[in-house]
Amino acid sequence: MKAHFTWKYQDIKFAGIEWKAADPHKIIVLVHGIGEHIERYDNLAKYFNQYSYHVIGLDHYGHGTSDGQKGASKGFSFYFEYLQAFLDYIHQQHNKPIILYGHSMGGGIVTGFILKYKSSIQAAVITSPALLTYRKVPRYLLMILAVLNKLIPNMRIKQGLNLQKISHDHQVIEAFKKDPLNHNKMSIRLAYSMLINGLWCIEHAQQLKIPTLLIHGDADEFTSVEGSRLFADKAQKNLLTYKEWGGGFHELHNEPNKMEVLAFILSWLNKV
Repeated sequence: MKAHFTWKYQDIKFAGIEWKAADPHKIIVLVHGIGEHIERYDNLAKYFNQYSYHVIGLDHYGHGTSDGQKGASKGFSFYFEYLQAFLDYIHQQHNKPIILYGHSMGGGIVTGFILKYKSSIQAAVITSPALLTYRKVPRYLLMILAVLNKLIPNMRIKQGLNLQKISHDHQVIEAFKKDPLNHNKMSIRLAYSMLINGLWCIEHAQQLKIPTLLIHGDADEFTSVEGSRLFADKAQKNLLTYKEWGGGFHELHNEPNKMEVLAFILSWLNKV
């Protein structure tokens, strides 16, 4: 059963969805990517519901039907703060083990969160994380963004992503284009903080504290598989499981072989 709800943090209204399992033994908290919203994960959530995983997620600030202009951001520190508050809220509501699951920008948020915060979550699943961009950002451009982040952080620009490379499934692409809640905007602050967070995560990968599954398609043209490889090289091997999917585009959970991908994730979760 799916239920929509609202949750407030610092007077900001967040829209959320809860996919309820009949007799849940664990909770999966979903953290979505840039320019989308949490309801795009409906099929993924229903898949895990079948195996007694309760699934919950929020639309980010500036996304979906949560507060904030489309693409606006208060920075990654704010993502971490309200994610921690939301996890505390979920734990109070359900008192069951929590799995944190992040995709794309959400994968970058989850990665930074589990490295920086001492949280009670049991494990993390990170898919196609925004640790490095597909096209390398030159150092001079990063410096320019740093200046703009101080001067005009709320100015919004286009993401510049090729939607044809979301998935090999054309129905997924068309559905994304027609969805009125999706957008192609991001603020200067969002762009800069996402880049800085990704670089920081790679540099501090050895600080991983909990069992983590990291997967990435090697044909991803949104986020770079090289970022995941660098992270995997530095992280503790007894805590990180890393798998690449040959030929996989950005949304592995929406590829034609998505059932194979989801079954792999489920198998890993059941072993945790």
